[in-house]
Amino acid sequence: MLLSNAFKFKKWANSELLTYGQRQLHLLPENEAVFFIRILNHTTVVDSLFISRISGASEMYSADNTIDTPSFSELKERIEKNDSWLVHFSEAASSEILSKVISFKFTDGDYGKLSVEEIMFHLLTHSSNHRGMASRTLASNGLERPKDTFTRYLHEMEPFRREEARLASV
Repeated sequence: MLLSNAFKFKKWANSELLTYGQRQLHLLPENEAVFFIRILNHTTVVDSLFISRISGASEMYSADNTIDTPSFSELKERIEKNDSWLVHFSEAASSEILSKVISFKFTDGDYGKLSVEEIMFHLLTHSSNHRGMASRTLASNGLERPKDTFTRYLHEMEPFRREEARLASV
């Protein structure tokens, strides 16, 4: 349950950041706007590479980012597609599937061997790191950034938590 909640959070946090980005991207200096898109594109390329490795599908990328910078709408579509796959997979994966070990080659040519569960954890931490970088790009230019913490997500999805906490404190 925690794994699927974590991937639902990832999907929500990406959506929040994309909403803020779409609304304010034109206010960033060009190099910062490109960075915002490219750093998030990197995360979705990495998601895609590991989804391919988990599912046994052919990898669509030979590097950890694309040569060309996608449009914002292309980026958003890629992120939404991968996040939806990861949410669905995390809800359906058994402990047997999560413990399966996969050997693969990283895009830099180095070899790797991870369990599916370790891959999933990597995708969570990797995307969180780079969402923070993209969010910082907005903030360092005086723009609004999302408040995308896991605790905020849980309380938005389950508002009864705040009421129960309030009642317990009186």
